[in-house]
Amino acid sequence: MKRILVPTDFSACAQAATEVAIAIALKTNAEIYFLHLHAPEPTGGHMAMHGGGSHEGHQHHDCTGPARARLDQIVKDAERQGISAKSALVLDEDWKQVEMHATAFSIDFIVMGSHGVSGIRRIFLGSRALQMIRHTHLPVLIIKSSITDFKIQKVVFVTALEEREREALAFLDQITYPWNAVIHLLYVSKSLTSEEADASRGKMEQLVKVSKTQIEFSICNEEAGIGKVAMDLNADLVVLTTLGGTSLIRTFSSRLAEKFAGEFERPVLIIN
Repeated sequence: MKRILVPTDFSACAQAATEVAIAIALKTNAEIYFLHLHAPEPTGGHMAMHGGGSHEGHQHHDCTGPARARLDQIVKDAERQGISAKSALVLDEDWKQVEMHATAFSIDFIVMGSHGVSGIRRIFLGSRALQMIRHTHLPVLIIKSSITDFKIQKVVFVTALEEREREALAFLDQITYPWNAVIHLLYVSKSLTSEEADASRGKMEQLVKVSKTQIEFSICNEEAGIGKVAMDLNADLVVLTTLGGTSLIRTFSSRLAEKFAGEFERPVLIIN
């Protein structure tokens, strides 16, 4: 993992995402790109890219001055901690810009804050973070609130026992291994016979054969059990995947990922 993108609106939860991204970058030697979407001037929009607190070749717009100053400060704060950082200000509030810039900057990973909404409000309103996980092809880490001394020591990875999850686990390895973390692989299924449970554990073991991170296994029989397992383990991170195709597995995994991203208070990583 080389580049992390942090979209920021300068809110408290965006600041929390910035702090988490810096902690991860320090462990993985990644570079951070901070992106702010700003309401455009009536005459049209443009993008300005800058790094290390300096501006490069853009017109002056009075309305963006405070935002540019805050971006510069975020970059300087990251650099003071030993992080290579750049920033971009985009005069366009369309959140498709995040995906466009993720592609332009060869981003590997997105860390973003979310205020989170729940229940019927989540269904009708969603949030910017939920829009991102629905449309981006990149892993997205959702941060809801400030975390004192962020670390990744205990991770719950919700598995569908799909071979395609090997790629997700390989990505997760890049983040968890530098922390000497433990990944708790959790399979959600209806009641299993002892033979079925043994077969499921065998699939889990095959899935994580090449993982460098220490792995644990367990099975729960309902979605609500995921949150309980995460709380019982005092997990620093819950990881869910959304799988390609139009199968029932994709429908289930996408719904579950959105539910947790919208409602679970602890950090949630969605790997598409």
